[in-house]
Amino acid sequence: MKLRGSSLIFRVFLLHAVLLGLAGIAVPLGIDMMLRQRIAYFETRVLEDRVELLRTATQLTPQGTVRLTRDLREQDEWSGDEFIYAAVDEDGVVLFASAPEDGALLERTPRRENSSFANIRHENRHFDTLNRPIPVGEDTVWLAVGWNLAAQEVFFDDIERGFLWRSLALSAPLLALLLLLDILIVRRFFRQVVKVAHDVQDMDPTRTDVRLPAETLPTEVQPLAIAFNSALERVEQSYLLQKEFTADAAHELRTPLAVLEARLQSLPPSEDREVLRNDVKRMTRIVGQLLDMAVLDQNRPAHQEKTDLIAVSGALLASLGPEAIRKGQDLGLNTPDGVDSVFVSVREEDVWHMLRNLIENAIRHTPAGTQIDVVVTADGTLTVQDNGPGIPEDIQPHIFQRFWRRSRSGTGAGLGMAIVQRVVTSSGGTITLRSAEGEGTAFIIHLPVAVKDDIHGHEAEHHPGADL
Repeated sequence: MKLRGSSLIFRVFLLHAVLLGLAGIAVPLGIDMMLRQRIAYFETRVLEDRVELLRTATQLTPQGTVRLTRDLREQDEWSGDEFIYAAVDEDGVVLFASAPEDGALLERTPRRENSSFANIRHENRHFDTLNRPIPVGEDTVWLAVGWNLAAQEVFFDDIERGFLWRSLALSAPLLALLLLLDILIVRRFFRQVVKVAHDVQDMDPTRTDVRLPAETLPTEVQPLAIAFNSALERVEQSYLLQKEFTADAAHELRTPLAVLEARLQSLPPSEDREVLRNDVKRMTRIVGQLLDMAVLDQNRPAHQEKTDLIAVSGALLASLGPEAIRKGQDLGLNTPDGVDSVFVSVREEDVWHMLRNLIENAIRHTPAGTQIDVVVTADGTLTVQDNGPGIPEDIQPHIFQRFWRRSRSGTGAGLGMAIVQRVVTSSGGTITLRSAEGEGTAFIIHLPVAVKDDIHGHEAEHHPGADL
């Protein structure tokens, strides 16, 4: 199944890919933001706890100095290099510190009326700091605590660092897998719709009774299938009315034409009478072809009868022989040696109409002295060939079109070859035109051979259409 820009499936895939891509970016960003917020909250709580411990250990002496009541380094909470602390007065003088360099470092933190957080870097060390003012006597002292994020004990900062890129690297293949599964799922769901589309594309234009299986389609597609079936029903009704009108008109015209020909025959011989008789014959032939086409368009079940190609060909050549003799043409029948009959699964009247139109077409369009042969082979191949002038290559694609004529002044109606093709296609056969200017023309028809067990009691003496 090919995907194009105008394809609904392609648009669904593209939309899903965009949504999955956005989700793949938004989810890690959201988690990273929540993780940062949680880490910030945790750091704040830890720093506030450390400042509170530092405050409880800070005391104003009778001499008016500020000192620690105990050595915090001896406690587990302050051991190692994870935390540092210092006390700074209003003048920026370090009153005490965990180490001289720590005091110099924390003295740089901002001193405000309320607690303030800061982030400072010094050499290879990175600190989150909290500076809180506390009253000591009549003065204010700022207690500063720093958390060394580079210490081995601070593991949660390592978790947050690089989390976004690691999560994106992990989500990228996962999203690609989800998109692939999405494609497979959507294509599976659309498979039935695509099959129906192919069925519509492969519909035989001559089969107006075919409908889409709307009840088996998804609910979302059923209205479209029902509307399509309704349109087909209207087309079928219109087509049936047209075929019935054509058949009825052709049938009703045959009797008046027969009466007219009989009355012309009763007139005294004259040039005008012959011209009128030829016109009536032409009209009778056209009406007969219209009736033949209407009968062929009735979509009758095929392959229900067996026809002997040799018998029908011989009878037709005998019927059309006088017309060929008047034009100085020779008709011939070539059959396989030692074979008396070749049966095909085609209705006898259909073979009669097809072969008659091919032979009449050869008689009309070839000059005197032309040899016209009907060749029957044992594999169900029927060939009508002549050594006439041939058919120009530029008009060969139009030969089988209904009502197409090479010249408007011609005597035909453009239905004969359309009848031939209709018989061939409705019987499941094939027809090939082989012609070149100056080298003659051959129509090669392959018809389905009848199964021998199905041939019983076939009679070839009567051929429908012989009286047309």
